[in-house]
This record gives sequence, C-alpha cells and structure tokens, in this order.
Amino acid sequence: MLNSLKNNLLVQYTAISFVVVLLFTLFLGTVISRKVTDHLIKTHTRVFPFVVHNIIGNHPEAYEFFQEPPGSTLPGTMERFLNELTEFGAIFRVKVWGPDGTILWSNDPTLVGQNFRDNANFLQAMLGEVETSVKLPQKAENQSEQGHGEVLEIYTPVTRGGQVVGVVELYESDRDLFIQIGKNARTVWEQVLSAGAVLYLLLFAIFFRSHRLQKKSTFQLIETQQVTISALAYQAEIHDLETGFHLDRTTRYLQILAEALAQRPEHKKILPPEVVSDMIKSSPLHDIGKVGVSDAILRKPGKLNEEEMREMQQHCEYGAAILKHAENKLSFQSFLSRAAELVLYHHEKWNGTGYPYGLKGEAIPLGARIMALADV
Repeated sequence: MLNSLKNNLLVQYTAISFVVVLLFTLFLGTVISRKVTDHLIKTHTRVFPFVVHNIIGNHPEAYEFFQEPPGSTLPGTMERFLNELTEFGAIFRVKVWGPDGTILWSNDPTLVGQNFRDNANFLQAMLGEVETSVKLPQKAENQSEQGHGEVLEIYTPVTRGGQVVGVVELYESDRDLFIQIGKNARTVWEQVLSAGAVLYLLLFAIFFRSHRLQKKSTFQLIETQQVTISALAYQAEIHDLETGFHLDRTTRYLQILAEALAQRPEHKKILPPEVVSDMIKSSPLHDIGKVGVSDAILRKPGKLNEEEMREMQQHCEYGAAILKHAENKLSFQSFLSRAAELVLYHHEKWNGTGYPYGLKGEAIPLGARIMALADV
C-alpha cells in the first residue's frame, strides 16, 4: 500500500503542491499581515512624533535637559506638555530617555535614574528613526506598565542640529486599536488562505487534466508497443508449422510461473515486478530469430538432419542479434536487453545438452529457464 502511494504520481503531486502552496500562503499571509499592522500603527502614531518635535523644538532650553542628571527639573513648558500627553487618548506612561539609556523623567518617578541601554527600540530611535512595537510588557523596565494587557510603545527621537539628543517614549493602551489590528489580521488571513485554496485547486485541475492526457498517451503507447511485439512475433511464427495460440499460451504460462516464483523469498530480489513485466513483454519474441531460418527447414514435415538442425539452432542467435540491434538504436535501456537474453538462452537445458552454448544449471539465466518451461 505504501509503495503504491509512493509510486502514484498524482498522489505525490497532490502532496507536494499542497505543501508548497501552504508554505507560500503562510509566508504571504505573515508578510501582508505585518505590513497591514505596521501601516495601521504608523497611521495611528504619526501625530505623536510631529507634536513632540514641534513642542520641544519651540523651546531650545528643553535640549539642555537631556544633558542634565536624572531627576533634574524640567523646563516648565516641557513638563506641562509631557504631563498633558498622559491625558491624550489612551496614553498612560511617558518616559524621557537620555542619550546613554538612562530614564531622565517619567510620570512614574520610580523609573527615574534607571538605565536600560540594551533596549533595542531605544537604540534604533537613537539612530533617528521613530520606533513602534506592540507587545505585552514583561521586561524589568516595564514593571509599572504591566496589567494593561498588550500595549503600543512609541519611541520618538528628539533632535537638535541633525543630532539625536534623547528619546521620548509613550505607552498607549488603545483597546479599539488592538481590536482593529486583530480584525485586519483576520481579514488578511481569510483572503490569503482563500486565494491559496483557489490557487491549489487551479494547479491541481491543470495537473489532473495533464495527468489524464499523459496517462492516456502512455496507455496508447504501451498498447501500440504490445501490438508491434505481437506482430513481429507472429511474423516469425507464420513461417513455422506451429499454429493456433502458441504465442498467447506461452506468454500466459510464463506470467503464471514468473509471478509465482517471484513470491518465493529467495527470488523476490531478482524477480521484482518490473523484471517480471519485461519478461512477459519479451515472451512473444522468443522465436523471432526464425525469420532468419529458411522456410524449407521450418516447414519440413520430417526429422531434420544434422546440418538442418544446426541451422535451426541458429535462430536463437539470430533473434538475439535482431533485438540487440534494435536496443542499440535507443537512447535509454529498455526491456529489449532482457528480451535478447531470454531469446538467446531459452533452448539451453539444465543438464547442458541444450543450445546454442550448452550451458548447465544456474549458468542459464533464470528468465530463459522459465521461458523454456513455458515454451515446452
């Protein structure tokens, strides 16, 4: 059952294409979902950097505060502005970072003086970029922000003369924003997964149609091959006195013997299904070499003399030569190589009295031995 599934091209394609489409869909969904979320957050937060820059930019003395030690007195305007930020929307925490990662001021006084220079968002903001992140506050620096669920952190660089002198960080717990982020993410995933399913079904439909056409073509090719083999074999057979269904009978006998023998443990490896199949195809050709023997000998009603017998025995070599010549015309290995072996040795006998080489016992190829039994 397992081997059958492994050899089933349709099953393999179905599994592989499903995995590929699924991985592509997951990748695309993740990327688009992140882009949509980032866009929504940037749209939501774009006013904060503008306000921070303009308020502090209008009061140059505020820049000096970033050079002062933690706990220094804020310029009045800057202090009012920062306190008012906590009344804006869902902002509940404000932190002012010095350039070395120290908290210079916060609406939570317990944070002032602490240093978190390894904060990745702060470091990125110090390069002049507004940084945002949505997460559950879990770090040591976020102890006072815990209990608000997921929060939006906004890091805004404060610049003077093109140089970043510090960072203002805002914490926002906007339930409506996070609900919208969740809705957007679900919409993106629904659309991407739907598109992935449609893509998979289209690919499967295209492949299934191609597979059916290929299967039909292969069946027709095999049927043409079998008919051609039968025609070639029949051409040799009509020169002989053998009549009736000799070719059909020997092929059927060989199939029965080979398939039964293939079930024996000692023969399973040397008689796999593909070898048995090649032997069955080859069987009708076992006497194709008779086309090289004169009709006078083939149709002689009485016993052949010694010279006539020698010529008759050459049909094995004639047949093998015909098949090897055909095999050499191909760019791939076909059943003809096994057929040539079967044709060449099928008149050898176990006791060594056969022809053309007088081989004995297991020196005779197994396929030729089975063919000999079927032929008799």
